[in-house]
This record gives sequence, C-alpha cells and structure tokens, in this order.
Amino acid sequence: MASYPCPSILIIGHGELGLSVIESLHSSPSKKPLTSLTVLARPQTVSSLPKTDPAKYSMLDKRNVHWLPLDIETASLDDLKTAFKPFTAVIYASGMFAAAGTPTKVATAVRDAGVKYFIPWQFGVDYDVIGPTAAGGLFAEQYWIRKLLREENHGLKWNIISNGLFASFVFYEPFGIVNKEEGSVTALGGWDNKVTLTAAEDIGKVTAELVHERLNGKGSDGILYIAGETVTYGQIADTIQEKLGGQIERKVLDTRTVRDILERDPENKLAKYQLVFGEGNGCFWDSSTTYNEEKGVRMMKFREWMDTHEF
Repeated sequence: MASYPCPSILIIGHGELGLSVIESLHSSPSKKPLTSLTVLARPQTVSSLPKTDPAKYSMLDKRNVHWLPLDIETASLDDLKTAFKPFTAVIYASGMFAAAGTPTKVATAVRDAGVKYFIPWQFGVDYDVIGPTAAGGLFAEQYWIRKLLREENHGLKWNIISNGLFASFVFYEPFGIVNKEEGSVTALGGWDNKVTLTAAEDIGKVTAELVHERLNGKGSDGILYIAGETVTYGQIADTIQEKLGGQIERKVLDTRTVRDILERDPENKLAKYQLVFGEGNGCFWDSSTTYNEEKGVRMMKFREWMDTHEF
C-alpha cells in the first residue's frame, strides 16, 4: 500500500466506538500533521447536536472535525459513492443496529468510490467461525462482506478488527448478562463459557494506530484479533461481586432455553445474540496472541474497566 502524506479519513458514526476512534486518531503520535477527520451522521443529527449534546459537539469542534450530513440507510449506492470519493480511508464505526443491507451497501460504495483503505463494521466476534447460518443467519451479512473484501480484485486495502464483546455490553441490560435491579449476573451458556472483552477506548486506540500504520504504507490486509481480556462468565460474576461487595444472584441461560425462545419467536434478535454467545464459537481467543500484544499496546482488563466507568 502506498503512503499518503495528507490523508482524509471519514468515520461513520459518533457513538461509543466512533468517539473513541476520533479521539485516538486525533491524539495519536503517529498522526500526520495534515490529516483531515470527517464524521458522517444523519443531517438532523448534525443540525441539532449543538443543542442536544453541546459537550460532544464542542469536543469534536475543538479537534477540527468536519461533518458530512448523510443518512447511509436511505442514501442510494450512487449517493454513497459520491460522498466517499474524496476520502483516503473510511472507518465504519456504527453498524450494530443498521438496517439489513446497509453494511453491504457501504462496503460496496467504498470499493467503487476508489477509497484506498477501509475498516468495515466488523467490530465484534469471529464471523468466519460463526458462519452465515448460525442463529438464523444473524451474522450472514457480516460473513459475506468478508468474502467480498477477500475475493474481488478491487484494489481496496482493508482490515477487520475482531474485539469480542464491548466491555460496556456486560452491563447493557437488554443483552441479558447483568441485571442491576435484580442484583444478578447471568451466564450465557454456562459459567465456564468464555468471552473476549475489550473496552471501546482500547478498540479506538488500536484502530487509530492501525489506520496510521496502513496509511504510512505498512502492514497488510486481513483480520486482526485484539483483546482486553478473555474471561469466563464465572470470572465476570466474581469480579462484579468483588467490586460491589455483598452477594449477587447467579443464573444460567442455557442454549436449549434460548432455542425454545427462538422456536416461539424466530425474529427475536436479542435471543439470537444470546444463542451465539451461549454457544461460544468465535466469541473468544487467546489474549496473548493478539495484534495489541504484538504491538505492545496496553489494554484494560475487565476490573480496570469497572474501576474507571459508571455502570
């Protein structure tokens, strides 16, 4: 890959991950002086943000972040191609709740627009291992995007970052692990089941260093595994109990129960996620063999995440 002295980088999304990526791109010692950062967001979000979230708007403004007002779900493929054409690199950092077909449309538009480097919305588990049919095809689109990037002779350079589960999702009650009101922790599949946890800040930090590395003409295409820590659900419960003091109620949601739920409600997306993590395939890896270990990037363990965040 060539080196780009004045790269223009587009970040799609400005949520937990997007903000972490932006902050890390801006503050990285590897950043080139003439690097330009732009955030894509819905037009109504761009116009209302100074009032609805002045702190976020001010933070982005101080970092000289530009705005690209566009709704990627309603935009046509040609609209996206035109919007992406000026950028050297695109980072898709907001796709968990995207409408079906949107991640593929974004990947196709990035490829056809002549963008040089792309990190797609694949921040999470190993979709190659999980495959296109697991949990009723929950991750089929992610699986096929990987095939698109690998197989087509398009000249687009790319990386996928697999980070397991965002550490914050342990406490995202709809996901079903921690219920603060009940004071309970639920193991998905069983207490010895493992899951890789990574803080959004650390994902952003690794993403930024990777982008700067690739835009300097180094590195190669492919999937990179990162990890804050790989733990069992039993260790998650122990850490929470140690941090909070007192006893917590411990429950298990086994895969048979989740399959029964899906028999009655095949479109239950939450249950599909719980089935994937309950089965555990592709949801964890050895922390010692990760990209961040190779590069010597310090990452937060789960207890450290709890010590530094409200939950």
